[in-house]
Amino acid sequence: MLASALALGPRAEADPSERDTSCAAADELFVGFGDAASPAALEVYIDPMRTRQLELWLEARRIAGERPGELRIELIVSRGGVAEDVPAADALRQWFMAVVKAAQLRAGPEQLATASATIEDALRLLESQGPARVALQLQRGGAAGLARELGFDADTEAAVAAHTRGAKGRCLARQLDRDSRALSIRTMGQQATVVIIAKASGERLLQHVNPELRELRTQLDRAMQRTQVNPDASDFVPFGPSLGGQSSRLDQTFPETGVLVGGRALPHRLLIFVEDEEHGALSHWLEPAMRYRSDHPGELSVQLIAAGVGSRAVRLRRRLCAARSLGLEVEFLSHLAQRPGVRRLYETDLDSVLQPVADSQACSDSEPLNMDRSGEGPDGRRSSDFGHPRGAWLDGRPISRGDLESLEWQLGTSQTQGLIDWLLQPTNMAVFEF
Repeated sequence: MLASALALGPRAEADPSERDTSCAAADELFVGFGDAASPAALEVYIDPMRTRQLELWLEARRIAGERPGELRIELIVSRGGVAEDVPAADALRQWFMAVVKAAQLRAGPEQLATASATIEDALRLLESQGPARVALQLQRGGAAGLARELGFDADTEAAVAAHTRGAKGRCLARQLDRDSRALSIRTMGQQATVVIIAKASGERLLQHVNPELRELRTQLDRAMQRTQVNPDASDFVPFGPSLGGQSSRLDQTFPETGVLVGGRALPHRLLIFVEDEEHGALSHWLEPAMRYRSDHPGELSVQLIAAGVGSRAVRLRRRLCAARSLGLEVEFLSHLAQRPGVRRLYETDLDSVLQPVADSQACSDSEPLNMDRSGEGPDGRRSSDFGHPRGAWLDGRPISRGDLESLEWQLGTSQTQGLIDWLLQPTNMAVFEF
């Protein structure tokens, strides 16, 4: 019913003054946090008409906080990938922009914490009441009530109203339309949750994400590596078929944390960092790796490490510790390599063995990686559970689920005969004679 009411709302008549397209930069909304000299910016596209935007924004802020001096963050309000929407939906988006703009003006340029708190308060209000309901309240003249819920004084409320109508309102409306149409070109007009990694070189990489931003850390690491490998690349990450060479300090194992199967002397290493035992990609990473270990013993070590400081990461870290203490490393990784539905069949039996040890004093909530002499972790940052990298790393390089599906080909390329060499053998060339 709320969606129908919004869709059937009266369409605003064009104001003749809208033909004046001159808007100063100060009239538009710009929200940025972090060092302006950072080598990359994370552009987070927020659509107030969609749910879970608070979760998306908070997680993006957290990721940026993990990379001080490396990554700044910018908030851009859009229609979520589509070029056009109903007026009532755009009115809500513009109201959100006006709320943030008014908070910026009232707090001053140095009070970034105030602007950040206002963004979170407005997104939390939308999350609790529902975007459609708030949009309908605005349509019925309820802006004053929303201002009171946000704790605005009379001056801030007046500033919000000034940016939803008149010349200032038209500037924000044009900015919303411009940014939304530019994004819709990249999403082909489809609704999507996306961020853009904008590098100082001018390269802009669009990434489709979920509100938890589970894969974003890996995507950021790949994006930054692309500059080192080929700064002129625009659409793909160079990734050679042979992974024999190792790079960075993620080409080692860390026996004091997580679960490790295989020794340091093995020629290849797969490191997996996840925040949750229920991570959707975990079985897709582990299953081909454990299968490869079974088919090719003595070639690949696999280590799973719990990353992050959340309650789920702590639970996984303690369970990995329990498996390590009980000598059940292979069994636990083989269990996690199965699909979630299969895992649940054996979950009770496994918990009865692991959980008593996991909950005991033998295991800790925190297990920092071993540090080198510089005091930095494997990714060049101070070693801590908070600063762990994310995703899967094969021989020191980030690797995707698709790459792991062809693990046997990838690891075997440097050791087996190439196709061209095979074709050039006289005995095989005869096959192609006509």
